Amino acid sequence: MTRKNNSDDPVYRIELPDSVDWTLNDLYVFPRTFEQCYTFIYCLDSDLPSRDKEAIDNAFANYPWAGGYSYVNFYQILRTRVPPKSRPKLRSIHKASPGWIELALNLNVAAEIAKSVALISGSAATAAAAYKSAWKLLHSLSTEREKAKTEQLRQKKKQIQEVRETCDELARCIGFSSLNDLHKRTKDPEISLKMLSAHYRRMRTLHEYDLKGKVRLPWRNEI
Repeated sequence: MTRKNNSDDPVYRIELPDSVDWTLNDLYVFPRTFEQCYTFIYCLDSDLPSRDKEAIDNAFANYPWAGGYSYVNFYQILRTRVPPKSRPKLRSIHKASPGWIELALNLNVAAEIAKSVALISGSAATAAAAYKSAWKLLHSLSTEREKAKTEQLRQKKKQIQEVRETCDELARCIGFSSLNDLHKRTKDPEISLKMLSAHYRRMRTLHEYDLKGKVRLPWRNEI
């Protein structure tokens, strides 16, 4: 559900059922994971203003993918590209009969997160299988690259097609609608698959909170 706060910003209320206890670790893991998913979806929204899209394109183009940099670092880079007015801001938090976390943010992005969680709930086994296939494929490509003892092994046409098909399957399982935009920014389907797999892992965490009854994420027809 939504309401207006004092600054007239739309507020998204994440429900916290009082039947399940939260730990201090939950207060760290859930908001951090939610923000990372939000950032990734926001930055790949094709309806963004051109100025924001250019900044995000530069983030993808300038990130040193071949090094030992973590995805966490990249999420932080993307976060700085989100306009301050669109970054999630805590408006209130309450844990009792019923509980909630209220965030001022872009409601369309929040709805996309809720939709993905719902899709994973309805096809958890299929999504897990798609992710497993993605992990095996990425591992196989990495192994080939090591055997060739070169930084970049030229992918065969068949491999590229397999990577793209795996991207399509994983994106479908989690309702990720900006895959073409991701491909345009990474300019490499293997990098797209790595990013999509990282996004799936975070969406899976949000799904686990939903599955355990610790949160309820209102979807588009409820906000």
